[in-house]
Amino acid sequence: MDGKRQQFQIYLPGLLKVLAESLYSSKKVAIRELLQNAHDSCIRRQVEHPEQHYRPRVDVWVDSQQRTVTVQDNGAGLTEKEVTEYLSTIGRSYTRELGEELSILSPEEAERLVGQFGLGFLSSFLIASEVTLTTQSAKAGSQALQWRSTGDVHYDTTPVEEDEALPAGTSVELQIKPAGSFILNEGILIETIQQYADFLPIPVYVNGGAYPVNATTPPWEALDPQVAIHDYIERAFNAAHPLAIIELSDQTIDLGHDTLTVPLKGFLFIPATSTISIQEYGDLNIYIRRMFICERQRDLLPAWARFVRGVIDCPQLQPTASREEIQRDDAFLSVQQALEEQLIAGLRDIARNDPPTWKKIVWGHASVMMGWAVQDNEFFDQIADIMTVRTSRGRLSMTDYLEQTGGTIYYVTRELGSLQEQLLGEGIGMPVIDASWFAVTPFLKKYAGYRSDIRLVQLDGEASQLLRPAPEEPFASILNYYRQARGVPARVVVFKPADVPAVIVYPKDAEFIKETRDALDADELPGPFGRLVSDYMMRLSHEEQAMAGTFYVNAACELIQQLAALEDGPARNAALDLVYQIARLFSGRMLDTTQITQAFRESAEAIKALAAPHN
Repeated sequence: MDGKRQQFQIYLPGLLKVLAESLYSSKKVAIRELLQNAHDSCIRRQVEHPEQHYRPRVDVWVDSQQRTVTVQDNGAGLTEKEVTEYLSTIGRSYTRELGEELSILSPEEAERLVGQFGLGFLSSFLIASEVTLTTQSAKAGSQALQWRSTGDVHYDTTPVEEDEALPAGTSVELQIKPAGSFILNEGILIETIQQYADFLPIPVYVNGGAYPVNATTPPWEALDPQVAIHDYIERAFNAAHPLAIIELSDQTIDLGHDTLTVPLKGFLFIPATSTISIQEYGDLNIYIRRMFICERQRDLLPAWARFVRGVIDCPQLQPTASREEIQRDDAFLSVQQALEEQLIAGLRDIARNDPPTWKKIVWGHASVMMGWAVQDNEFFDQIADIMTVRTSRGRLSMTDYLEQTGGTIYYVTRELGSLQEQLLGEGIGMPVIDASWFAVTPFLKKYAGYRSDIRLVQLDGEASQLLRPAPEEPFASILNYYRQARGVPARVVVFKPADVPAVIVYPKDAEFIKETRDALDADELPGPFGRLVSDYMMRLSHEEQAMAGTFYVNAACELIQQLAALEDGPARNAALDLVYQIARLFSGRMLDTTQITQAFRESAEAIKALAAPHN
């Protein structure tokens, strides 16, 4: 049997249902597509019919009583042939074909055109029960036409008979159906126009207003870009006073075998603060040829840039068919690389030339920046040396810190109680890093792992590294009192600063062990898991006496020397008790509320004893 060649048939109501339910996420895109068509019609007139005094404009009219929205332009209009070949042919785009022609002869003009797929006009039926288009081509001798459709497989075209010729351009009237009633609100209509067409160079007027509702000029092309960008960030992102702004420009990237120049416009900015997992950013508002595509796009910026936001306009990016996202293609990867290179260069420039601003950036985004530096080796390489950390001497970059310590990193991992270790570190002239914040410890470990000449010293639980043994004999009476009368494991050492009479040092895992034992005693851990944890705890080798901490008296302290010279008596013992309780509270660890209360009570009793009259 001979084969028969068949032709596809399109069931328009079914296609419109697909558009409404699957392709577009919002019915507002109907207005976007009409604005895009009006814009491209004006650009076509400038290209195909250059006129010295032509001033393109788009007018939008809303009549809530008649339930109509009309989008009117003074662009190139359409001939009868163009209405048939483009407007009424699904998937064929006059703008795309014109752009392909211009891309060779005049690429600058081609980049001004926005339309591409030939599907957008159908989106009108998302909100309209009937669409009436009236058009007058700018081509000489053309007949004005009216095109009407209710969204089924038929449409009607009729010539427009007017006493006077219509001006060139196109008017599209939508008869709004109930599902699209929201667009009859003038405020919502203006917001929609501003969302999609704010940066289009052609002014858009609503209901004959004296001023366009769109800005027409993106902030980076304003007379004073810095001021305009700041104003735009506050208005569009609700983020006043960004810490830094990095303006974007064309970027040449290395492809390995060749180079490519990526056209970029827009800016990146760093908000005042961010929080890991709760308020991360790393998102962009995307424009293509000044037409808004999507907001909060999180894949173009590198993964580590979760403290950065911005706006970009790049003609190389390709929108999806819905024009609500961008395609993940080679152009996407090129733009991604270009953005990362400009962002890294901008951050390095700030760190080198504007240290106060860099400190604000690090303070506001330390958790996010360090967290991603630990995960991303390239980002780590870029920021490791200029990253700042909190130390006992304030904020220091890693480079400045290592210069002060001679290549050793001293750090504590617990904010509670870390003051004692920081003090001991400062006692030997070394600043101590507060690594109690998220990601600081893994960052320091990664930093030390990259350089063999760096030594990493954790002080909490290991502060005894900063204590030097001293002879016990001159302090025997003090040690005997603590060991026998108080039952405190006491030793005599020398450490700095000499003004500190004593410290208590606990084993490294003491707090974890205590908290876990408390949870087991309170039966807070579920059965099987509790038994597993209990078995693990029994295997730990820490003795109960060590868990209580070791009390180190400072032989270099003048007060300890004076107390050691005194004979046993109520005043001396009260003073020794007070020294012990101060050290206990100063250590900041291993105390619950009952023990803290006891420490204060015993301190008060010691003070009373010292204040009592002695014969």
